[in-house]
Amino acid sequence: MADAAVSFAIEKLANFLTQEVNIRIGVKDGVNWLRDELGYLLVSVRVAEEHAASMPKPKMDLIRQWINNVKDVANDAVIILERFSTLQHEGETPKQGVLYRMWNVICMFCKKEANLYDIGKEIESLKGRVVEIKNRHEQYGITNILTTPIVHQRKRPLLKATSFEHLVDVVGFKDDVNILLAELLKEDPSLNMISIHGMGGSGKTTLASKLYHSSELSHFQSRAWVCVSQEYDIKDVLNKMIKSLQGYEVDLSKMDEVDSLRHLRKSLKDCGCYLAVIDDIWDIEVWEKIKKALPDKKNGSRVIVTTRNKKIAQKIDDRCFVNEIRFLKEDESWELFCKRAKPARNLESLGKEMVSKCGGLPLAIVVLSGLLLNKKSSDWFKVKDRMWRQLKSDSVEIEQILSLSYADLSFQMRQCFLYLARFPEDHRIQVNELKLLWIAEEFISEADEAHGLVMEDVAEDYLNELVNRNMIQIVELLWDGQVQECRVHDLVRDLVIQKAAEEKLLGTFDSKKLHPTPIRLLQGQPRHVIHNGISKYLELIGSSSDDVKLHSLALINQLTYISNLEVMMLLYTRFKYLRVLVLTAVKTKRIPEEIGDLVLLKFLGLVGSYSSETLVIPSSICELKKLQTLCGAVNECYELPKDICDLKELRHLYFSYGVQFKQGVVRGSLNSGKQHTKLQTIEYILYEAWIRIDTPNLTNLVTLGIRAEGKSGASSLESIAYLASLQTFSLYAGRTVLPTLEPLSSCQHLKNVILRGEIRDPSILQFLPDSVTDLTLIDSMLVQDLMPTLGSFPNLTHLHLNRVYKGSRMVSGDDAFPSLQLLKFEYLRNLKEWHIEVGAMPSLKYLTIENCPCFEMVPRLEHLPSIPTIYSPWNRR
Repeated sequence: MADAAVSFAIEKLANFLTQEVNIRIGVKDGVNWLRDELGYLLVSVRVAEEHAASMPKPKMDLIRQWINNVKDVANDAVIILERFSTLQHEGETPKQGVLYRMWNVICMFCKKEANLYDIGKEIESLKGRVVEIKNRHEQYGITNILTTPIVHQRKRPLLKATSFEHLVDVVGFKDDVNILLAELLKEDPSLNMISIHGMGGSGKTTLASKLYHSSELSHFQSRAWVCVSQEYDIKDVLNKMIKSLQGYEVDLSKMDEVDSLRHLRKSLKDCGCYLAVIDDIWDIEVWEKIKKALPDKKNGSRVIVTTRNKKIAQKIDDRCFVNEIRFLKEDESWELFCKRAKPARNLESLGKEMVSKCGGLPLAIVVLSGLLLNKKSSDWFKVKDRMWRQLKSDSVEIEQILSLSYADLSFQMRQCFLYLARFPEDHRIQVNELKLLWIAEEFISEADEAHGLVMEDVAEDYLNELVNRNMIQIVELLWDGQVQECRVHDLVRDLVIQKAAEEKLLGTFDSKKLHPTPIRLLQGQPRHVIHNGISKYLELIGSSSDDVKLHSLALINQLTYISNLEVMMLLYTRFKYLRVLVLTAVKTKRIPEEIGDLVLLKFLGLVGSYSSETLVIPSSICELKKLQTLCGAVNECYELPKDICDLKELRHLYFSYGVQFKQGVVRGSLNSGKQHTKLQTIEYILYEAWIRIDTPNLTNLVTLGIRAEGKSGASSLESIAYLASLQTFSLYAGRTVLPTLEPLSSCQHLKNVILRGEIRDPSILQFLPDSVTDLTLIDSMLVQDLMPTLGSFPNLTHLHLNRVYKGSRMVSGDDAFPSLQLLKFEYLRNLKEWHIEVGAMPSLKYLTIENCPCFEMVPRLEHLPSIPTIYSPWNRR
């Protein structure tokens, strides 16, 4: 995996020699020598990486250690050059008086000489390390090891992005589903428990999800789902369950464990008949605490618990119904495999032979199917040979299949995959954030853009590839089929953590763990993730020279209040070489000016505020010339300096990490006096800030989110007409009246639209361009039927209507919604009748009707094939 790192370093060294002409001869010779030596080492590294996977473990460990040493030198060379290059531009000022400019030139010359002296010393240190690496190559017999011939394999091309089916797919569990549905539907009014147990990867969560989303359980008025996991914090578990139940973001930060338990119990008492899923319990003690929050209201409420431990499953409750997950039968295993791999007829015999070695474990089967997806026939035989070499008995272990799939990834995708080790167990990963982090961490090369590719699109392809391989699980999809949230199965996560440590990609620290990662091991890692205990981390790490190697620092999965400004400033001043800094889980009083010292930053996740006041981002942030992504914490409002758009590399101003309608927003003028070709995202910005922006200069803006707060709302969207590249537009105007949508008619690439606000006349929706495929309307409060207007959209495939109509009857004409696939109604309180004429909605696949208490029945779509329909007059959260 060091191949790309060394190649990148050689390129940077060559560029340095070209651009920095007037440098000392000694420095130039040192850089030239280092470039040449890394070029020679690159050949050996490529051979070593090809050999490593097929070697016995002792030799493999030796080779990997040597490769890592080369990679460390290459990475350090890049850091030194980047820091030097950035320092050269510090202090650059616009033209002033003659004396001022002369003084500035003298100062810059002195600073450059000092920097060249420092870089010369560091280059000499790297030269010594290269000599040592070359000596070890001979000393430990690596040359002899690498002379063994190997069979070269062709790297398969990257799969294009695909859309994914978003319904839960269960194979082999039909009887289990029917039995458990009967338990959930029985007339016993007491609070009943169901426990599902089985080994990891057997499908416990999948089965529970199938039950949770079943249309047959429409009588449950409220629902909650929480994943406990092996490493849990009981207060965090209770708070997640509260948020799942209430369906919106609530501030629970000031509650202790007892307060959270009381709040959850009261919420469940007030919510009617409820269904709760407690997923992945490892400890009976945590269940006993959760159980105290589950009231028995004698109204037929139910609880489903999943666990790997049979003893825990049996101790859930004296009257608990215990269901054990069995392994899949041979024909069921093959059915599951074929749903993804779709083998040709001539490969069926070979495929069945491999599937039989999975032992009926669903996770092993789907990972194998992802590995073989779109492979040639000859590659199937190679996979079989590798599987057979790893057989311990009559079956192959899931860890071995996962390793095969990992080894089949490209270098870049391996890095993206291993980066998932930064997230806690069972964490719901925001996909947009993940892709932007991959880019900032340089797992995706900027060189791709020179070949006509957009880095964000490459990141999307990588994500879809990992999903296709079933190495990442989908948690939630957007209406257009794009993955919004994902997670990593804990068995896959074990592999990720192991490989990330081996490859020196990332290290984690958690002060709450009984045995946290030793700080000496963290200091060898280029990326640190702090789950808990930032102050303890800073204390333990001391003033190590390894700070220079730290590329990335993130504080996640916690709510840390840092009142000591000195501690806060340490995060901005201590680690000068950071490319990624994520502090969105931190609360503080203000953002220090020292943030501008982190001149290499590409991704910055800002701290939040103690109070509801707007956080002012200092003007020094404009010193971050390499910054690509700036994002904010949940429910926070920020004021940006007016020159933020002068950052030429800035691609994303992203402040949408809260739940819907409570996102962070941006204040400030955001002046853009010159054409800004790279800015793609502004989400979300207050309306009064947006109208002061010179929009014709935002030529590549793809995503725009506006919040129009207050009684005045948004008076005009005229400036949006200049955004020719716009694809996603959101306007949250609360319950104020939406302005005319006529400017949107000029955005001919617009696909996704979300409009929240009152609409007086549905005809204004006709201004939306025909390109719109995904439309969400909220709080429209129309008195006229909007179906005739919406039904004329030729390309509309996904439609979500929430509190949009006060009337009691709707009509969809015979040619309405020609392309519509997904339709969802919510909170149409007065709707009683929906008349659908023959010929309407010929492409409809899914229909959901929720919280429409007057609606008597699901409409009969006799002219359509059977479609999945969810109908519930009550809340289904």
